[in-house]
Amino acid sequence: MCYHIALLAEDFDDFVDYFDIPGYNKDYYAEVYRKSYHLNGFTRPLVPVIRPEQQDVVIDMYRWGLVPHWVKDEKTFRANTLNARNDELFEKPSYRSYWKNRCLVICSGFFEPRDRALAGLPEPASPLQKTESWFVRHATEPFMTLGGIFCNGTVSIITTDASPLLEKVHNDGKRMPLILDDADMRDRWLLGNLDQKEMARLMETHPDDSQLVAYRAMDGIMNNRIDTNVPEAVMPLEQES
Repeated sequence: MCYHIALLAEDFDDFVDYFDIPGYNKDYYAEVYRKSYHLNGFTRPLVPVIRPEQQDVVIDMYRWGLVPHWVKDEKTFRANTLNARNDELFEKPSYRSYWKNRCLVICSGFFEPRDRALAGLPEPASPLQKTESWFVRHATEPFMTLGGIFCNGTVSIITTDASPLLEKVHNDGKRMPLILDDADMRDRWLLGNLDQKEMARLMETHPDDSQLVAYRAMDGIMNNRIDTNVPEAVMPLEQES
């Protein structure tokens, strides 16, 4: 799963400059965008996305949590669509109409829970939450791009089977977001005329674990009652000796 991310760019233009991609409605999003050490998907925030625009791509901002076109009143739509599983995407009613609506969600990293009991450790992690919070980021780059699908300005992040590293982190569900950081794979995802079999193969990939860094972060990330949008959220947790 992937319900919690970090956006450490100071300004919306940082995404435009890094990816060398035009910003859609850039002046407006320059005012809307806010740096976030911890962005909780359940608050339905705006997140930066790279999406197709005619024969090219642009950087836009979409609301996290896909709302299907057939929903008449969002307040009555109760499904959790923050994530779309790769093995359900083509069949599940909330997603199946949008497999061609591919985009990339930009983030600086993402958080995953680690089950201490499965890791052979005593529970709970702390009085704040039962599980540990782990932060995963690229080893050398400031941003990573996660595969997504969209509808009318809303987006779901696609999840897939975990890599060996992420199996140790998200050791309960053993899932991870679909990371598409290779330039050729990004182009195929965004602009390629993929059929479902080709898309399914892309959704089974993940980068080499040597390209990722994962470490335990502060407790409370998975606790919605605590404000964890603080710099310490993305720093390695200092263990008591």
